Amino acid sequence: MNTSAHISLETLTDIAEDRATSEVREGAMAHLGTCSACHDTLSRLQRLIFMMKSDTGQDAPRDVLVSAINIFSPQVRPVPRIIATLMFDSRAAAPGFGMRSLHSSSRQLLYSAQDADLDLRITIQNEECIVAGQVIRDPCAGGIVEISGPAGAAQASLNELCEFALPPLPVGTYSLRLTMSDIEIEIPELELKD
Repeated sequence: MNTSAHISLETLTDIAEDRATSEVREGAMAHLGTCSACHDTLSRLQRLIFMMKSDTGQDAPRDVLVSAINIFSPQVRPVPRIIATLMFDSRAAAPGFGMRSLHSSSRQLLYSAQDADLDLRITIQNEECIVAGQVIRDPCAGGIVEISGPAGAAQASLNELCEFALPPLPVGTYSLRLTMSDIEIEIPELELKD
């Protein structure tokens, strides 16, 4: 083994990824011919880069990643997750008389989760659903509303009145999650349809 200075890991990585200039490559190749340690490191880097480029695995689900990270972060206090309960659905409500009985293009849903309520308005326009609402809870500052499903995903922040409006989504079944500093509220199955 040659005892001269070894090639830096950064230079070996540039060589393995074909980013090194011809001058750097020529100088390194001369050293690699005499230094088994640098040659072995380059070989390992090339195998690693090949494995990374040919990897077809899928990312772990977000909840699994968060749990794994929290294992190594003892200072992070776990936030309780609460499944919201549907308390009111205007589509299932009995018809009233007077002004309230007029047909509305929006559907109202009211969910409850411990000390928080979530008022949702779902409007269908051109086969797309617009979901807007308000969190009835104090505090709610800095809250994030996320909706995801097979047809798409979207996210919105709560404003100073704890209101939000999500971008239009295709009709379908979604999962809605509201994340605040001290609580996470989830609606696992939210059907967005007429």
